[in-house]
Amino acid sequence: MGLKIMNLFSSFKYILHVLLYLSLFHHSSFCQQEYISNETFFNCDDNAATSKGYLCGIGHINSCMSFVSFRSRTPYDTAITIGHLFGSEASEIASLNHMSSLTDKIPMEKLILVPVSCTCSGNIFQHFTPFTVKSSETYFGTANKTYQGLTTCQALIDQNYYDPDDIPVGSELMVPVRCACPTEKQTANGVSSLLTYTIYKDDVKGVTSIGEKFGVNQQSILEANMLSQNSTIYLFTPILVPLKGESCSIYPELFFCKCPNSYLPDGNCRANDKSFPVKLVASLGVGIGIVFLCLFLLGYKFYKWLNTRQIKIRKKALFKQNGGFLLQEKLAYDGSSQKAKIFTAEELQRATDSYNQSRFIGQGGYGRVYKGMLPDGSIVAVKMSKAIDRNQIDQFINEIVILSQINHRNIVKLLGFCLETEAPLLVYEFISNGTLSEHICKKDPESSLSWENRLRIACDVARALAYMHSAASIPIFHRDIKSSNILLDDKYNAKVSDFGTSRSVPDDKTHLTTAVQGTLGYMDPEYLQSSQFTDKSDVYSFGVTLIELLTGKTPYSYAKDEGNNLVASFISLTKENQHFQLLDPQVARDATKEDIQAIAELAVRCLKLNGRKRPTMKQVSVELEVLCKSQRCLQIEHEPELLKDKALNMHATFDAIDESMEQSISFSLVMESGSV
Repeated sequence: MGLKIMNLFSSFKYILHVLLYLSLFHHSSFCQQEYISNETFFNCDDNAATSKGYLCGIGHINSCMSFVSFRSRTPYDTAITIGHLFGSEASEIASLNHMSSLTDKIPMEKLILVPVSCTCSGNIFQHFTPFTVKSSETYFGTANKTYQGLTTCQALIDQNYYDPDDIPVGSELMVPVRCACPTEKQTANGVSSLLTYTIYKDDVKGVTSIGEKFGVNQQSILEANMLSQNSTIYLFTPILVPLKGESCSIYPELFFCKCPNSYLPDGNCRANDKSFPVKLVASLGVGIGIVFLCLFLLGYKFYKWLNTRQIKIRKKALFKQNGGFLLQEKLAYDGSSQKAKIFTAEELQRATDSYNQSRFIGQGGYGRVYKGMLPDGSIVAVKMSKAIDRNQIDQFINEIVILSQINHRNIVKLLGFCLETEAPLLVYEFISNGTLSEHICKKDPESSLSWENRLRIACDVARALAYMHSAASIPIFHRDIKSSNILLDDKYNAKVSDFGTSRSVPDDKTHLTTAVQGTLGYMDPEYLQSSQFTDKSDVYSFGVTLIELLTGKTPYSYAKDEGNNLVASFISLTKENQHFQLLDPQVARDATKEDIQAIAELAVRCLKLNGRKRPTMKQVSVELEVLCKSQRCLQIEHEPELLKDKALNMHATFDAIDESMEQSISFSLVMESGSV
């Protein structure tokens, strides 16, 4: 029992000894804020009048670099973890505290000084830093254990909205760390910054011990904290320590005396003339870098301008080389209201998705064909032509002028062109239902062309060729009539396309003498021998197309399957009246023998070896028009029977309606007589 009394007495004596040395004096009107005792500092009551920080306002610097003290404890025992806790640079912490590495373990309870940026927020100095709760935590524990009294419960409650006694794990708190900036009076007295120091148990001499640690006299500490001789301070409460630059001349090893170069006797950091001019070199480096960046940007801009200029010059040269200026003159001279548009290379590149393979729809004698979409949403066919001979520029331009003037419903319309590329680009209206060749080669009977559609297609093509030979301002020879150059729309109306090998012929000439061009199986034998193409050469090619419509076979497919020439076989069988065995099943079912015989005989006449004995396209068109009209008349003859059946059905319906109306009227009369 006596021993316990002695131990209690010794502890009480120790506390009295500490309190004796922590007695303070003096009061100043130009100070940060009155010192907070432990009676209110550790109070987490909602109504507690604990200060949230040091006051700021008139007579204070609004922001500055300040310092706080921290005792190393697990898990905050390296420069990196302490820097993360306070939102400060780990490298500066290591430099201030003479650490060799950012990850070196710091001994427990060692004093670490942390630089923080202090700002006047409202009327209180604070340094804000985020803190993530990793285990069950309270505001009290965060303020007094984690941050060691450098913040208060009231300051945390003011900045966060969680339950003070139960903060969820994973929550992120905003912690206002206590800090302060010197007053104007303190700055005038040589104070460069303020340290928020938490009183520790080794400060046995009170203010004297604190002053000795940081080279500060007791009087300045007392004034900074509004303390007097009779004031009492407590363990683990914060106190402000004013740091003066003049102390560096006496204590150059102090943490706040660190300068990039040497120290001068007056204690102020100044550059050493003999040292390496780091700032000057850095400034020069930044300036040179900016100059090089500007030069690079200017060079890039100049390169882009030069490249754009070269592209424009190249496009202009190609436009001239492809006869663009000559074409513009002819179009302007012509004065037609339906002129073809001149597209730019970029417009057609965008329209075809840079000529993507998915947009490829076919290839003809004139080049590859791509499907495109113009900005207005209209669908077009873009033909990338083969390179043309420079000697044929005038002829090529003349053909574009002629085609731009053609406005025939059975000829694909030329919408525009582009001459800025190596190979000219032509833009046509897009026909959606494919080519006649694709429909002829279909093996599915249900999707095969009906006889009515076949006859109408023949009439359409003949009408187009007759227009080109006889009605156009200058006659045009197509020179490549075949089923793959005949396009069909959704209603199976035919449109002649692919004028890549076409030529215009003056009225005073009857033929063209050129190198043989065209498609084998469709070419006129006379043209193959003489190289002289006439309007009857197109008639021959049309005769082959008629055979394709009747038989459902192309010269290629027949030669592949039968090993014989389609034209020769058809002519031979027709002369023997055996051509019916070559007919397409759909034609054999739908067409009359008279119509088949008439078309077969017309095809044979078109295929005569002597071109002079062939009919003209105008004569062919007239004969086909007669057949088309007779086909329509046959359909009209069947319509009266259908109308008669519909009329009988309508009479029966009306009789039923009359009977029901009579019954309803009789019923209403009976009801009225009953009511009377």
